[in-house]
Amino acid sequence: MTDNDKIFKPQDDEDALEFVRRIIDMEPNREPLRIVEQLVEIAVCELKGRPCDISAAVSDKRMKVTMRHSGKPIDDRMVWLMGDHTDCVDYHPEDDGTWELTIRRDIPPLYVTRR
Repeated sequence: MTDNDKIFKPQDDEDALEFVRRIIDMEPNREPLRIVEQLVEIAVCELKGRPCDISAAVSDKRMKVTMRHSGKPIDDRMVWLMGDHTDCVDYHPEDDGTWELTIRRDIPPLYVTRR
């Protein structure tokens, strides 16, 4: 995280997917971030109804979604699949017995070309 990151948490009645959709829809350059919504959907399916804590950090250059959950880990193949479709995925156990999944999507700069 940097000083320029805006940190978001879900509202009381939001599930993980609704939360990510809301955050993406607030961004002016939202199209490159749509893949994050799909990757969070995969993670939620892998969790099979287990609760998770989710947050997002957004800057002009990237969006990073962090999900923490307890219990059985997400299948490694799904984590690898997520990593193939975005800029960075990190998934590891924490000292307290929980697991942390971080999905980062870089936002390409808008630019104008001359013909």
